[in-house]
Amino acid sequence: MLRFLRHIRRQLIMENRSRKYLFYMLGEVMIVIVGILIALQVDNWNQQRQERNEAHVFLERLKNEFLANREQLVQKIEMREQALGSTRELIRFVDSPPGVFADNQIDSLLARAMPVYTFDPSLGILNQLTSTDKLTLLQSEALNDKLSNWNSMIQDFKEDENMYNSYNHNHFRPFIYKNYNGRDIINSRIRYRVISPILLADPELVNREIGFSDHPANTAFLRSSREFETHLAFMVSWIALINTQSEGLLQYIDSVLDIIDQELNTE
Repeated sequence: MLRFLRHIRRQLIMENRSRKYLFYMLGEVMIVIVGILIALQVDNWNQQRQERNEAHVFLERLKNEFLANREQLVQKIEMREQALGSTRELIRFVDSPPGVFADNQIDSLLARAMPVYTFDPSLGILNQLTSTDKLTLLQSEALNDKLSNWNSMIQDFKEDENMYNSYNHNHFRPFIYKNYNGRDIINSRIRYRVISPILLADPELVNREIGFSDHPANTAFLRSSREFETHLAFMVSWIALINTQSEGLLQYIDSVLDIIDQELNTE
């Protein structure tokens, strides 16, 4: 092709056809420009295709991360609901006359009420997107807004969790350790597999019963203790607050998953 064009050019020069030669030169320039534009467009298409593929991979990984976080959050909500129910039952115990609750019931209720269940979400994929400026690969502004707010929401939520955790370990538990038989509580926790759902290792490693104490706990003291009653009231307030916030986080996760699904289905 190039030899043919050079041949035509030589002929035009030899024939001194200046106008035709000018048209020929313009044609050559146009061919070069069109070739460059086509090459640039092909490169652009390839880059866009690579970015779409990379975005698809990140969307799939984000979806799996948020699904795992959702599963964990639902589990923690359910376990806090059990703790909240047991705490309310302990308040009913305080309000009831002697004999309504057996001593071993109090052991079981305390075993379920005392644990603190925290939400510990995985943020690996999101942090990778943020730290490498890969959020720009995601075309959805709504998804970008949701992801940008997620870390701050978790931080606010963890502040309340940490405050309750501090209260539980620094105030409520010392009172129980001082005024009740902790061995009976632990053995009830083991017997009823209170924390088994959140154990990563073999639950049997920590679920071997240690037996109940020969020294009976003083349930009458708990019933008459204003401090115990106050602790229970604060625990109900804290657990209910954290679970209400957890429901909000759950709705947020569902909205993120909905947008991710929409993005994956439109590709």
